[in-house]
Amino acid sequence: MNVLKSYYAYLGIAAGIVIKLAMLGSTALAGNWMLELVAYAVISAGALSQQQASPWFRRASITADVLIGFTVVCGPAVLPPYWGDILEYASLVPLILLGCMLLLAAADQMRAAGRQVILEWVLVAVWSTGYILWLVMAFGWLEEPVVAQGLRIAGMLLPLAHVALLVDMFRAQQQYIRMEVDKS
Repeated sequence: MNVLKSYYAYLGIAAGIVIKLAMLGSTALAGNWMLELVAYAVISAGALSQQQASPWFRRASITADVLIGFTVVCGPAVLPPYWGDILEYASLVPLILLGCMLLLAAADQMRAAGRQVILEWVLVAVWSTGYILWLVMAFGWLEEPVVAQGLRIAGMLLPLAHVALLVDMFRAQQQYIRMEVDKS
């Protein structure tokens, strides 16, 4: 039963990542805050049900819940546009943390299976760099050509980071299920 539960937990996390990836790649889905709520809720539920595997999953679940709160508050009817924009940029911080925590949970899975975790650390750097660049460019402190180049780099790193996180979650799922089957 534990193997089946973990299988669906990882699938839930992967489904949330796929929804976020679709929102990054489509201009029609980019402003859909209800779809974003669903993505964070599915990630939170999947991470919470996998918390026995790593404490990072519990932390990721709490961070996804914080992102749900940000999404509700930044919704169309709650705040005026100026405050909504400020909170939207502030919500990038827990989003950075969410990806890093999921990758650290995957690193725990790899470490428990006796695998190397260098890939997870590289993915943490890629994930963080993409969102930090996006956050720095949002404030407009830099010159226009630098902002354009930074946004172009962030635009390439963010989909790459989401796909890499998705693949890494399936890798961690495989290792966790293999370890659980070996225990039985």
